[in-house]
Amino acid sequence: MYCVIQEIETRRLQKNGHPKRIETYFTKSNIIPSYYGYCYSTERFERPIKKAYRISIHESYREDGKIKKKQFVICTVNYYDLADDIFTLYDWGDKKMCIAADALHCSVESLYNLIEKKLNPLIERIQAEFAQTEEFTVHKEHERITTLYAFNKAEFNERYGTVGSKAYDQCYDVFGVLQDPKRLKEIEEEYLDRINYEQRSREQSRSYYENSYSNYNRNSSSSFGSAGDQRNEESKATLKQFYRTLSKVYHPDSNPGKDTSEEMKILNLLKTEWGL
Repeated sequence: MYCVIQEIETRRLQKNGHPKRIETYFTKSNIIPSYYGYCYSTERFERPIKKAYRISIHESYREDGKIKKKQFVICTVNYYDLADDIFTLYDWGDKKMCIAADALHCSVESLYNLIEKKLNPLIERIQAEFAQTEEFTVHKEHERITTLYAFNKAEFNERYGTVGSKAYDQCYDVFGVLQDPKRLKEIEEEYLDRINYEQRSREQSRSYYENSYSNYNRNSSSSFGSAGDQRNEESKATLKQFYRTLSKVYHPDSNPGKDTSEEMKILNLLKTEWGL
């Protein structure tokens, strides 16, 4: 049992070469802010090589003193499918591999090993040839550009809290060139306003609870001011409930991304003062 990979000539040129360029476009809208997008050019690289490879499994055997042969064609794969590394033996030929294995009384795995042993050197040679072409070089550059674009966009969204929006595309194009400095400044100002508002809210909340604690401490000093005072059990139960409720509100687990350490510090002071 052995594998045969036969090179054959195709009738037509393959027309789905990689695009030659990445092109930017501008979308203007009255509903949402305008933004910059990108697409690939309709002009593609020509693919002049008209080759394909027919992969088959053969077995020779004797019957009535004569040599006979069984042949199972597994698949035929185009040169550029191997060059682009989109070919997988499983997707192209698993069904026929199973049929061949059943007829030859062997495992499918053994057929995979037999074919790959002969096919892999061919793939390596074709991909090495393709790597020397202009099409390969341009395609890799396009992948670099779009990968960097995705990284920059994610970093921008993380920095300004604009996840799920087209904020980055409103300012930059796919090449990372700043197209709208005015819009970028607006986003930066919106971010600073939001940060300042959150800071003021935290400070107001802290001030409110500090004042509440101070007022309560003055008003209840006769009942709860020292460790030796006699405490009313009913009032103590109410204070425990008050503490539990506020500790849930301001516990760090309930406030991801927010600093509630001051609020918790005040609550713990109250707990100590009240003897809870």
